[in-house]
Amino acid sequence: MGTGARELLADRYRLLSPVRRNGGGIMWHAHDLRLKRDVAIKEVQPPYEPDVVDLAAARRQALREARSAARLSHPAVITVHDLLEDKGRLWIVTELLQGLTLSETVRHLGRLPVHWAAWVGFQLLSGVRHAHTMGVVHGDIRPGNVLLTEDRVVLTDFGIAAFDRGPDTSATVPNLRAGPYLAPERLRDQVMTPAADLWSFGATLYCGVEGRPPHLGAEPAGHAGLTGPAAPTGPGGFAGSGETATREPGAPRRAGPLREVLDGLLRPDPADRLSADEATKLLAEVLRRQGIPAAPPGRSSGELPAARPAAHTPAHAAVRPPLRPSGPAQGTDHRGWPVPDHPAL
Repeated sequence: MGTGARELLADRYRLLSPVRRNGGGIMWHAHDLRLKRDVAIKEVQPPYEPDVVDLAAARRQALREARSAARLSHPAVITVHDLLEDKGRLWIVTELLQGLTLSETVRHLGRLPVHWAAWVGFQLLSGVRHAHTMGVVHGDIRPGNVLLTEDRVVLTDFGIAAFDRGPDTSATVPNLRAGPYLAPERLRDQVMTPAADLWSFGATLYCGVEGRPPHLGAEPAGHAGLTGPAAPTGPGGFAGSGETATREPGAPRRAGPLREVLDGLLRPDPADRLSADEATKLLAEVLRRQGIPAAPPGRSSGELPAARPAAHTPAHAAVRPPLRPSGPAQGTDHRGWPVPDHPAL
């Protein structure tokens, strides 16, 4: 959709520029004419089954699911401002945040140091736990949906979340959204459960600390569900889908103390996986051993916690990323995070 053809939605939201494009559609930077503030807006792509063509029913389900996201209130979860329908299409309006996704950060740095990954994982899991407490299953947790801002780790894109989904309601979503980060049971029967979210969270954490998805045949982190052309698809609709459904995750080589968390979350049987509470305790212990307080999200200091440096290590080296960001107009802020050159959701 070009801004010239349809730049005003519901006589209220003026589309200004596209922020990013991925398998779920285009995220727009927009301006709310009524409240005089900038927002992010994205079309809600309704879940569907390939043989079902009842678009009206799909839109109603998508609207119910988007409303469920609006019930969430947590620093590690994107804030939903509004839901609207314009000419038969559904849109979700959220806060506009400045930052880079975890995918973009890993692409720039290669991977996150263990203490960074543990802190990001601890913050992110707190948002996932909040959503599950409210009955919301995200269904699409992956590095491209985790935003790192100045002082927050934010889970975004709740367009396909499910709220109190009944047994007679479709739980099918397009496979192409997040193949390398879908739980094995999602690839078999598409069931969205909190346990499936936890597997996806574990795969996302694995990507952060290892620099790639957990399956060796999957695409690199910088190309999984990001902007640009879609990756070549396999039998299940995405790159490496057939292998992902059957192969054990590759053993992490750089996770160090995070390996226990990753191994516990990436078990193929949902009944054998770590619970959210168990994973939280393990992450908190990793942070404690690194000398980092397991602080709640949204701390006012805005500082990325630094690992306690070893006696022979200069203090400034403890938080320095392993690789400097590459590419034009990319630098780092006071924490060493890449500085974004565009607002993002």
